[in-house]
Amino acid sequence: MTENTSDIERLRDSIDAAWEEARKFGLDPFPTHFEMVPASIMYEFASYGLPGRFSHWTHGKSYYRQKMQYDFGLSKIYEMVVNTNPSYAFLMEMNNLLQNTFVAAHVFGHTDFFKNNAYFQHTSRRMIDKAGIHAERIAKYEFDHGKAEVERFLDAALSIQEHVDYNLLLRGDDPSKKDEKARAATSEYDDLWGLEKKAQKAEEERDRRPGKPPKFPEKPEKDLLLFLQRHAPHLQDWQRDVLEIVRTEMLYFVPQMQTKIMNEGWACLTGNSLVLTEHGFLRYDALHEKLAQGEVVHVGSGDGGQDQITDRHIRRNAATIRLRTRRGFVLEGAEGHKLSVGPEQWMELKDVKVGQHIPLAVGDNVWPERVVPVVQPAHKLVATVENVAVAVGLSVHTRSLGDKTAYAKDGIDAAMQSRGYSFGNAGKPLYAHRFPLVSPDYVNEVFAEFLGYLVGDGNIHLTKNAIGYTSGDYVLAQRYAQLVLDLFSIEAAAFWDDKTVNGKGGRWRVVFYSANVLDLLQSLGIDLRAKARDKCIPDAILRSPKSVMSAFLRAYFDCDGCTSTQDGVILSTFSDELAQTLQIVLLNYGMLSRRSGPNIRIKGESARLFAQEIGFGLERKRDNLAQYLASHRWFKKEEPVDEVVSVEHDVADVYDITVDRMHRYVANGMLHHNSIWHARIMRELGDQSIISDSEVLEFAQLHSSVLSPSRTSLNPYYLGFKIFEDIERRWDSPSKEEQERFSRRFHKGREKIFEVRELDNDVSFLRNYLTEDLIKDLDLYLYKKEGDEWVIVEKNWQKVRDTIVSNMTNFGYPYLVVDNGDYRGNRELYIKHLYEGQELDLNYAEKTLQHVYMMWGRPIHLETVYEGKRILLTYDGERNTKSTLEK
Repeated sequence: MTENTSDIERLRDSIDAAWEEARKFGLDPFPTHFEMVPASIMYEFASYGLPGRFSHWTHGKSYYRQKMQYDFGLSKIYEMVVNTNPSYAFLMEMNNLLQNTFVAAHVFGHTDFFKNNAYFQHTSRRMIDKAGIHAERIAKYEFDHGKAEVERFLDAALSIQEHVDYNLLLRGDDPSKKDEKARAATSEYDDLWGLEKKAQKAEEERDRRPGKPPKFPEKPEKDLLLFLQRHAPHLQDWQRDVLEIVRTEMLYFVPQMQTKIMNEGWACLTGNSLVLTEHGFLRYDALHEKLAQGEVVHVGSGDGGQDQITDRHIRRNAATIRLRTRRGFVLEGAEGHKLSVGPEQWMELKDVKVGQHIPLAVGDNVWPERVVPVVQPAHKLVATVENVAVAVGLSVHTRSLGDKTAYAKDGIDAAMQSRGYSFGNAGKPLYAHRFPLVSPDYVNEVFAEFLGYLVGDGNIHLTKNAIGYTSGDYVLAQRYAQLVLDLFSIEAAAFWDDKTVNGKGGRWRVVFYSANVLDLLQSLGIDLRAKARDKCIPDAILRSPKSVMSAFLRAYFDCDGCTSTQDGVILSTFSDELAQTLQIVLLNYGMLSRRSGPNIRIKGESARLFAQEIGFGLERKRDNLAQYLASHRWFKKEEPVDEVVSVEHDVADVYDITVDRMHRYVANGMLHHNSIWHARIMRELGDQSIISDSEVLEFAQLHSSVLSPSRTSLNPYYLGFKIFEDIERRWDSPSKEEQERFSRRFHKGREKIFEVRELDNDVSFLRNYLTEDLIKDLDLYLYKKEGDEWVIVEKNWQKVRDTIVSNMTNFGYPYLVVDNGDYRGNRELYIKHLYEGQELDLNYAEKTLQHVYMMWGRPIHLETVYEGKRILLTYDGERNTKSTLEK
């Protein structure tokens, strides 16, 4: 651009006008300071990432690569924006007026994003000043310790600079931040104080562990730089400070890496959450296993309908929020997970406060259509005492295998080994083969009734292969015995046991013995060792049709339930898991319940619905329920709303799904949710004649070049722009089906894209909004070059989207964690690669281990997967080795 007064003034006016238009559109950017710089300075800033950052040869390498591409016309940087408050934007001197006006409009989109997106809220807004202070400190270390020594250590630190954990900042437990809050800054070297104490404390903690040391760290740590800074035993203070500098600056850049295309908070819940699906209630982790096997699964969408899951994701060691409600429900998910708090109203878990009212998903009545098949345990032919005795030449009647004489010992041992003999339960001799088991082929209503009695008042003794039932009601004991006969063709009789139990008198008991039935129960996912506090509704029942579920609950309530003329139906259980699951299941029927201590109460209209849908099998309890209902002419309406009474913080693996159409689903009884601006601003400037008609045409050409797609790489401007336009179009003009199914109203596009801007990052942005139609329209198929032509190698839109997303997960870098900081009790460092289908570059990995060794000072081990086998890469200070790990 010609540097004359009129052009500078026009640019200033254009930027002012662009600012006003940005504000009118609803953008809320930081105040922005623009500077004009030559190309050499622009590419220097871009190579270093920040003005005034410390020197290192990698920055120079990046500078010459980018500058050469610019000189040969292969690429061009139009602007650079620094995330500070106020923000700094650098414009290229050689750009013309229109180009820099275009860039300024684009900059306001960036600075609005910096200010309002959730992932940028923990970044330093004074990073330019910090970068300058860091550079001064490193220059001083070069003077004190020699430039070569400092550069060598920087090489090591920068080799793993991407392996930091930004989630520590998001959940507010970054140790470096806690240290800053604990003291007031007194100088630019303030963050050095206490480093020696930290190192000494880490050493004392390690030396204090007697005998076999506990696992260190207690949980795998993703932040390699932080772990080395805090625990590397041989580092000097200046080296720890260099690690802190590299880590601090890397954490500043992480949100920009997460939001290169755009941004959103993930919809994630913990693995034990129960998701309502066409296959019944599935734990989130089990649901992910089904999806991983390629199964198509539909989930309840909160309006009685079902929508297909189109994607899945797992996030490890995420900061979570656990909500407990007044009715007794529990929900745990990632901080950014969105929960329905009203019609078309969503709130992130981190924003939920005690007292918040949460609507419950009541009466969806989504049930499986097919019964669960019973897979018969394989019938094993095992060796018996007789087989061994015959092989040795002894009689089973005269010599027990458990009481061997010296002369026969060797022969018996050899025969037991050759025949594959093993003792029975509790080390008892095995005299006979098992008879084949007679059992149903499916978990039908009769089988469900048996399981209801077993969960309620049943008991199992593994050492005796005994399956018992105890009740004060003869009718129930007789019914249990009849079920055993009907299901397994085993005769079992009820008998009276007059032994007093807690002073309550005797009980009716039914006991039968069958190792085969125990195997069958275990194959259905029933924990044979579960005590009263650990009991749960069997997985096979949770995946069963409504009639089967009702049969199970009827029998269970016969055992542990009753009816009060005041409080309706009451069930008592000491199992938290069973109680929480039961409440969720009852919601699917349309029944509200409330938990208080060990009791779950079902009152009012919910009790009436209970009588209709489930009821009691025991006559006296059925009559009591009828009396309760008859004694009330009407019931006060109970709103399907709950209140949060506790908000707790934790860390856990969280699971995410993307749901088609409605983008929402029911889990744990609640409903969950699963640059465009520069173009609009420039169009407004054209409409107001701030830029001329010829410049409008030139802008269209420039805009087209910026958004041009590529077959060899992903253009973030192009993809982000198109997805935002598609989101706004779909929310502005919903189809008739979208209006009916999603209750989507017209002209909500602007509101929707601002919501996405605030909550999303690239991974969730693409997962949730990159649709099949967009992939077709944008020609985003996977290509490879064959000869002189590019050929499509993958057309499946879901695989294309998943490939794009997987390349962005963890910024495309391998996911590494410190698994053991005292491996072999020898202060060796054991790092584990959480393999997700992408193998490591072994040559690069071995060189990186050498760098890590320099910082840790002891042998370094890296576990990974290569060519389908688990291997261990090791560097001991002298040479690299590779070994195969046993599975």
